[in-house]
Order: sequence, then structure tokens, then C-alpha cells
Amino acid sequence: MKILAVIVTYRAMPWIDRCLGSLLASGHPADIMVVDNGSDDGTSAYIREHFPQVRLQEAGENLGFGRANNIGLRYALEQDYDAVYLMNQDAWVEKDTLETLELVARHNPGYGIFSPFQMSGPLRYDDNFLDRTLSTTPFARDLAEQDVKMLYPVRFVMAAHWLVTRRCLETVGLFAPVFPLYGEDDNYCQRARFHGLGIGIVPLAKAVHDRSERVESKEKIIYRNYRMASLVMLCDIRRPLWMQVLKVLGYTFVKTVRYGSFLPWKHLRELFAQFPEIRRTRTESRGQGAFIAASK
Repeated sequence: MKILAVIVTYRAMPWIDRCLGSLLASGHPADIMVVDNGSDDGTSAYIREHFPQVRLQEAGENLGFGRANNIGLRYALEQDYDAVYLMNQDAWVEKDTLETLELVARHNPGYGIFSPFQMSGPLRYDDNFLDRTLSTTPFARDLAEQDVKMLYPVRFVMAAHWLVTRRCLETVGLFAPVFPLYGEDDNYCQRARFHGLGIGIVPLAKAVHDRSERVESKEKIIYRNYRMASLVMLCDIRRPLWMQVLKVLGYTFVKTVRYGSFLPWKHLRELFAQFPEIRRTRTESRGQGAFIAASK
């Protein structure tokens, strides 16, 4: 399986050596493409000097996660790669991660997205990750009984580590440009399931996502946990839009009380102003290969 690893960078100097170094040391060879979102800390220059084998695409501005990854995804389709491995800049793989994922992917063609078991540090399981993804599967029981299966179906897995098959890209398409930051992976998982493709976690393939504690402002937390979550709801093509609007209205009341702030209502007005774009996103998401032509 010919794999292209795509990493979007923005001020990536604290992690870039370990991130790219882990891919270069992988037991399964993969070509590497970095899309830099206008870093001002020397990331691009450092990659050019120390990793000349990496294909570097400088966006010149911060395109966000989805639009920047779309550059790599489109390149993979044009160059006939069999799969793309999306990885965060603050993440790294073990030597056998890609090899194990590739083996499972070859034997499970009904799946479009495969994730290793993402850990927050070497040999340390991330409880938050487990709660959101594997808690509804038999994984915890199997782990206790030392009978872990190769693949567990889930409804969502974060895109810090994704192996995405070519079939998935051709069917589901690229990330929806309506998401500037956060929510892109939730939306993509919804669309994959809409098109009949499975999402799975491969526990025997392990990788690290450095989710160290980072201080966030209340405004940023509300932006991510309210606004982007609401946008994900509104763009969910598995449900009628009117139903999702009612759901978001109720969600707004809940989050207003939860955060003790009227900022959710400001975000709601701005979301309603985006309705034409949201409708276009929903319409295109229903077709094959969504947003590929739009990202040219």
C-alpha cells in the first residue's frame, strides 16, 4: 500500500523532530508532505534544512486544519496513493504503527478511516480518548481479559492519527471548508458513515498525541465546545436541517447556563448568517467526492 503522510504545521518547532523522525523510522515506508500554515518560528526553514526528503508546501497563511490538509489529500489523489496518513504536528508514531494499520486496512475494505490507539504519552493510555471512542465497544472488557481484537468500530475518532483509504477519499471527499478550526473530523466521520464506510480503531497499533495541558481562555473554550459543535450539528446530513436547528437552539440555552456567558448567542447569530454556506455544505456532502473540485 502506497501511503502519503500529511502533516499540517503551525509553529511546530517543539515537536517537528520527533514527528517527522518517527515517520522516517517507520517500518512501513511512507512519503511525507508537510503543509505549513504560515509559521513564524522557523518551522519551514528547519524542515528544508534538516528534512530534505519531505515535500514542503508553504501555504503562506493560516488556512486552518481542514483546508490545509485538503492540499495534501488532493495531491494524494492526483499521485495515485492508496491511502493517506493524517497526523498532527504534536504527534508521532511507533515503528510498526503504519504497518499494522495497513494490514488491518487491507482486510477490512468496508472501512474508510483507521486510527491507532492514540496515547497521550509513551505507553500511557489517554482516558479522555477512551471515554469518547472505545467506551461503547467491548474494548475495555477485552483489554482486561487480554483478548484485544484487531479492529473496533466507532462512531468518531479524532484526526490526530488517521489512515484514510483512497476509496474513502473518492467517496466522501475532502474536509468541508466551512470549518475553519475544530469540528472538521467530526463532520468527516458523519459523512463517512452516511456513505456507508466504517470508522475503526486498531488497538494493536499505537501512536502518541501529545495532549499536554494547555491553558485556554474561556472564549476559546466556548468557540470550540459551543460554536464548532453547533456547526457540526447543522452540517450533519444524516438529520433534517430543521431538526438540527431546534437541537442547536436547545444547546445554546444549555451552554449559556453552563458557561455563565451570553457569548453562545453571539455565535448563534453568526452561525445563522452562515446558513447559505451551511446549506451548500450539506448539499455537496451528499455527493461523491465532496469538495474536491471546490478546493482546486
